[in-house]
Amino acid sequence: MADSRESAVAQAERTGLKPWQRVALEVDLPPRTAAWVLIAHVLTILAPILLIVSVSDHVDYLETVLDRPTLLYVTAGLFIVASVAESAQNTLDRWYLTAVPPTLLDLIFASCVIFGIAFQVLAVAGDVAWIWPAVLAVAGLFPVVYLMGWPTPPFQAVLGVASAVLLYRALDQPIVIFSLITVFFTLYFLDILLKTRQQVMHGFTTFVNAFSVVAIFAAISWAASNEDGWSWPVVVVLAIVLIGGAFAIRPALLRLPATPRRDVAA
Repeated sequence: MADSRESAVAQAERTGLKPWQRVALEVDLPPRTAAWVLIAHVLTILAPILLIVSVSDHVDYLETVLDRPTLLYVTAGLFIVASVAESAQNTLDRWYLTAVPPTLLDLIFASCVIFGIAFQVLAVAGDVAWIWPAVLAVAGLFPVVYLMGWPTPPFQAVLGVASAVLLYRALDQPIVIFSLITVFFTLYFLDILLKTRQQVMHGFTTFVNAFSVVAIFAAISWAASNEDGWSWPVVVVLAIVLIGGAFAIRPALLRLPATPRRDVAA
């Protein structure tokens, strides 16, 4: 990858390209696709701000239903760092996901997500004596498991389910379950991306992550305002429609052509 970057710079210097043209060489995506991928990353970085706003606006209410609501600020901060690390990882690969190898930036991204979810659990149920050592042990083991090359999805599954269940019990808002549905769609679009190399899927893989934060934001806002929000039938029907539709269009998505990549050495 370093050689490719040097080739791009050398080409730019030889041909006298303008600065914006040199930057375009590094993006290495068709303009519309690049815009979509960039927008998706920016929105995912900004989404945790909604969590900060909701906690700040409703902290008095949250202190009556959560143990330590201010820990959600830590969650938001970790999610922002995770999104920035993921964006940096893709930028270093010229916005083109060629593989999913173990990398330092990917480790930072994944670990921040895990610790962010862990602090969600602690924010709700940190008053239970065994919760802190148990949750921090699970989160702390994640980087070790990642570096050893062992399966990591169980860690996010355990903490994700625990967070969703606890938030639902505290806020009584079924929409928090959408945080689990977004995990499904993240893996769904990532699988299609890796099989097709179609970078439009890259944008969707990133974009859907923002919806878990949006769901928690909505749950807090509705609960604090004593609004009903989405009922279980609405959440279940919407989940079935979305997941069913995803499986229905999957064969068509798998036939998408790979996004063309510029030969920077040419």
